[in-house]
Parts: sequence; structure tokens; C-alpha cells
Amino acid sequence: MSADIIFFQQYAVPYFGVLSLAAYLKNRGIKADVLIESLEEDFISSLRKLNPKLIGLSVLSPEHKWLIDKSSFIRKAFPEVPIIVGGTHAMFYPEEILSETSVDLVCHSEGEDVLFNVIRELERSNPDWSSMEGLAYKDAGGTVHINERARLVPLNDEIIEDRAIYFERYPQLAYDTVHRFFSSRGCPYKCAFCYNAKIHDIFRGKGNYIRQKTVNNFMEEIVSQCARYPITSIFFYDDLFTFNKKWLKEFLQRYKEKVGIPFMCTTRANLLNEETVNMLANAGCRTASYGIETGDYKIRKDILKKNVTDEEIVRCGQLLKKYGIKSQTTNMFCLPEETLEAAYKTIELNIRACTDYAFSALFLPFPKTEIAEYCIQRGFVKHDYSLKDIPYSFLTASVLKIPDKDGIRNIHRLAYFSIKWPWFYRLTKKLVRLHYLDFFFHLIFVVSNLFRHKEERGISLWHAIRYAWRLRSSL
Repeated sequence: MSADIIFFQQYAVPYFGVLSLAAYLKNRGIKADVLIESLEEDFISSLRKLNPKLIGLSVLSPEHKWLIDKSSFIRKAFPEVPIIVGGTHAMFYPEEILSETSVDLVCHSEGEDVLFNVIRELERSNPDWSSMEGLAYKDAGGTVHINERARLVPLNDEIIEDRAIYFERYPQLAYDTVHRFFSSRGCPYKCAFCYNAKIHDIFRGKGNYIRQKTVNNFMEEIVSQCARYPITSIFFYDDLFTFNKKWLKEFLQRYKEKVGIPFMCTTRANLLNEETVNMLANAGCRTASYGIETGDYKIRKDILKKNVTDEEIVRCGQLLKKYGIKSQTTNMFCLPEETLEAAYKTIELNIRACTDYAFSALFLPFPKTEIAEYCIQRGFVKHDYSLKDIPYSFLTASVLKIPDKDGIRNIHRLAYFSIKWPWFYRLTKKLVRLHYLDFFFHLIFVVSNLFRHKEERGISLWHAIRYAWRLRSSL
């Protein structure tokens, strides 16, 4: 058994990029397979059995240290097999990846055409990467070359994504009853903390950044997967699922008729009105997720560049409650300029907005972004801040130097229950400075993530525990 390319990843969840790439390559007669480190006893032995021509790693920026370690490990075991890295991390940092890891190639654009061209070029005895768009590479002397970006890939009806690449090798993943789908690529907004802001600029002039599958194509994908796997709930995992109201209206009508499974989706507070919320509720929306980010409007608007008002947030939450849709919000703590009082505002705004399940993280500025430069200039991070300073998880570690950081981090740890039970917030508000309770607060944070995952997806506590165990390295 052999494969043209093996996708190797850290976390035990289907990656959307891999799903899209595998379907695209399969349609062109190229064999792809996947290996998940956390589900393999010996991934090197598994790689040897698959005998790939190319090894691909898709990583997020917090996985940069993992990439350094694993690429070195793979290189020693497979000195002749090229290693290529893709994903948003590769789009931002091709030079750093090639300089700091044992990687040969970096796909710094969307990967469908780039990977196809790389695999075809490998059939030559002396591959030439010098004119291949979308690729960065090291030559024989170790010099890094960055080629021109490739054009963005249209989302046409040619390919139906198939999760079999994951589920055939790892059947346990197929029995997660909540499956994730995405209908689009890109987001029309440019919030400073989000990768979309930078990618907008990177691919300017390279095609339409905001793309969406046709309703027919997306429906075919969902129906085919529901027929094969025990799906009881769906999460539409787009950056912003509700941005196209005309498409949304047509899709929700079709979804209710042909699928009818409860679902969760992403939205934005200023986009939701009574008509849209009513459509979502009628189609079976169980949970809608939107970003509050911070309860301090000045930080939200001026630093995070998210111009959504407190009033819009409260109205959004109340509308969702009115129509029986649970609301999940995303929130950040340890932000630049944040004080204890600003962090308290985040809790209080969530309470006013009737939030059911709050997800909270610690702010993480990615190097070379506008917001990272802001942090450097004002001394929130060191002057030579780089990828080497990024922690493994933005759930538990903060890189910023701010007053009352420990107290704010404890507000973050207690946020889920503080928002769910305002009495708990009143009880613990004065305890966040008591650092001998830090370990206890961390345990509360771990438990709260289990309950959040259980409740927002409508699954059992046992399923939530199993899912958390697979992703335990991120907590």
C-alpha cells in the first residue's frame, strides 16, 4: 500500500484544508491518506507502510514548535522524501518555516493547484520549483526562495468533500455525532486579531477572497455524509456563516426539507435581525456563535478593529433567546490596555446579552501582524517578539505584559460559570487576586470547557470527555 501524499497532523479532528485537498487530488487520480499523531502508536512505522512520495503537514501558528520537532523527526527517518507545509501558518510565515524547520517546501497559497503541480513535478528526476506559483522552497545550498502567490481557488461544483479519508483510517472519529461542515472561504470583515485581515492583503489581486459553495453543491455534500455516518447534529464552521442573506435563505429552506438535523452556526451581532433569526430557528438552529471579544467598547473598536456596539451585541443575544436559539460567544482576555475593570465588563456584557455558553481564550498576537506591532511599540511584548515566543495554547498562556495579568487570567478561567450563573460571578469577583487559588481556578476552567462543549452541541458528558481527551494537549 502506498500513497502519493500523506497528510500528517497533530490533533484528532478532520481538518477542512485536508478534506478539500484530498477531494481535489482524488478527482485527478492522486492517492492521498492521513495520519494523526495522537491516534498512532508509532507514526513513523505507519508512514513507512504507506510509503509516500510527499509528506504534507498542515499547522496553525501555535503549532510552530511542534512543526520544528516533528519535521526533524520525519527528516531523519525519511531523508529522501520531500516535506511540504501548508495552511494559514504557511501563508504568513514561509521564510521562517523554511529557515527554522526541516521542511523542504512551503505552500504559501491555497493548496489545491499547488499540491497537484508539486506531485506532478516530483515525477521528474530533477524537480524544478523556481517558477511554481504558490510555493516557497530551499535550494540545495539551503537558500530560501519565495515564489509569487498563486491565485485563490474558486469554490465550484466540481468536488464534493468526503470525510472518508479520516473515517476509514480512524473509525472512532466517524462516531462523533456532531460533524463540522463549511460553506465558504473568507470573511468580509478585517478584525485586527483575525488571520482574515492579513490574508485579505496577501491575496489582493489574486481573485475573489470571499467565496461560497452553491446551495446545490453544499446540500449534496451534507446529504451524502448524513447517509453514511451517524450524524445527529451539524456545526457550520464558516468564519461567518450568515454573511450572504440571499444564499442563507435558499439554503435554510432546502436544509429543513432534506436534512432537518439540529445545527450550530457562526454569525456576527450586527448581521442578525428578526427575519434572519426567525429563518435560522425554523430551519433547526440549536446554537449560534458570535464574537463579543471584550466588554470594553474602546478596546473592541480601536485596538481589535471590531466595530460592533454593546447595543448590537445585547440585541443579538436577546433575539436569539426570543426564538429559542442558544447563544455561544467568543471572548478574549489579557488584551492590550485591558484592566481588571475592563475584564469584568466582558463578563457583564455577556450576562446582559443572555449568553448561554461563553468560550474564552487569552489574546495571542501573531508576529508581523498590525496588532503585534502595536503590542511591540507599547511594550506589551518584547521588541524581538517572534514565532518562538508563541505558546502551545492560547487557552492557558498569555504573552502580554500587562498590570493585573494574573487576576485577569483568573477572570478568564471563571468566565464560563460567571456568565452562566451571575451569582457565581458575584461570589468569585473578589477572589481573582488570590493567587493561591490559581490551580483551583484552572480546574474550574477545564470542567467548564467540558460542559460548554456538551451543552452547545447537545451531546452527552461522556462524548464531551472523549472529545476533550483527544484534544487534551490544547488545554
